Amino acid sequence: MRESIGSVFLYNIIILFVIIVFGLLSATISYYKAFKVNERILYSLDKFEGYNQFSEAEIEDYLVSIGYTYSPDGQADCPKEKDGGTLIMSNSAKHLYCVYYFSDDRGSQEEGRLNGDREPIYYNYALTSYIYVDLPIVGAFKLPVYTKGERIYNFSDHQEQGARV
Repeated sequence: MRESIGSVFLYNIIILFVIIVFGLLSATISYYKAFKVNERILYSLDKFEGYNQFSEAEIEDYLVSIGYTYSPDGQADCPKEKDGGTLIMSNSAKHLYCVYYFSDDRGSQEEGRLNGDREPIYYNYALTSYIYVDLPIVGAFKLPVYTKGERIYNFSDHQEQGARV
């Protein structure tokens, strides 16, 4: 009798271990996918020097090609400001991500310097993508992954980035 109870307990431990390992593995893969989406979107913003129709089209094409989470209501719930950055997104964005624009991203060395037109020397973008999880018992929820990109030098006379929400 003691052996049968011991083996059932051992099976329960093995099943619990397998569930925990697969849970951690799926969480790692989901985080990697969200981080990869952030890096690709930031690359597109750098490539097209801002969030414009070209970068928006490339971002949407990429997100469709990898099967990134499609927003059921057509918009991600993004706060208007985050860490001093302003939300700039198109109303046509159908995926769960938020793009923030930092108009003046000077470091401590450039604190007093401005270019000739009194415009900021650097600007920057940050974005939030989401890990979307849909579990049978718990339900659906999303976890944000926030990434801030590298500073971009302001070559133009003025950088026109307004909120297009």
